[in-house]
Amino acid sequence: MIKTIKISGAHCLGPVELKKAIADVPIGGFLEVITNAPCAKEDIPTWCRFTKNELVEFNELEGGWMRFLIKRTR
Repeated sequence: MIKTIKISGAHCLGPVELKKAIADVPIGGFLEVITNAPCAKEDIPTWCRFTKNELVEFNELEGGWMRFLIKRTR
């Protein structure tokens, strides 16, 4: 299962948004985050380490967008 969320705007991603989104993903499933938030490049990998979820893939897309694929491990 892959759940996708798209977050746009200049605000930084909060851990609350990621926690809410990943709660809908079963353990072993994936959360795909598409965002253009400038701080996401640092914040999402840090959040993954802190919560012990696995950042499986990161891609920079056109127009300043980024894609993160997170595997829920717990």
